[in-house]
Amino acid sequence: MTKTLTLLSSVCFFVMASTSWATPVTCGSSQRTATLDSATECKTGEGNTLGNGSTINALYGPTWTQQGSNDGANGTNGFLTTNADSWGQHVTGTWSIDASFWSLFGEAVISIHVGNGGGSPDHFAWAIETGATSGTFSYDKLNGGGGGLSNMKLWSRGTPSTVAEPGSIALLGLGLAGLVASRRKQR
Repeated sequence: MTKTLTLLSSVCFFVMASTSWATPVTCGSSQRTATLDSATECKTGEGNTLGNGSTINALYGPTWTQQGSNDGANGTNGFLTTNADSWGQHVTGTWSIDASFWSLFGEAVISIHVGNGGGSPDHFAWAIETGATSGTFSYDKLNGGGGGLSNMKLWSRGTPSTVAEPGSIALLGLGLAGLVASRRKQR
């Protein structure tokens, strides 16, 4: 009985340990900072995030395709919806990705461009947790020139992959524990 309990406990801990949670991720410099939640990491750079994907490719590797862009205004474009209190130097807002996005693509990056003009960085790009469909963002220009929020873009790469849900893994563990228990009774 002790071994069965140990096995069952191990399976439960494995299932809990395999769950990942995205949190708000902040990056930037002493001149500009930005935060986006449901992200796993953030990278920054100089210049605009070009629509052909070359800027995002340089940050996250090839091959990214733009799937939505809101330029200085709230609304929906492609798979991306944004709603911000302003499009200036101190911004808070929400973003959402149409749920159908994840049935077509395997990875997502959300980027913002905050204007050239003497400050650094000029753009921020966050890798989004797979399956995330909404979150919040903020941007603050702390000092330096330029730097108002210019645009937010959604980028995609790859195809979706099927991953066993945690419940299936737990069920498998319980089945294995049952087999072990029945085998012990046969002895």
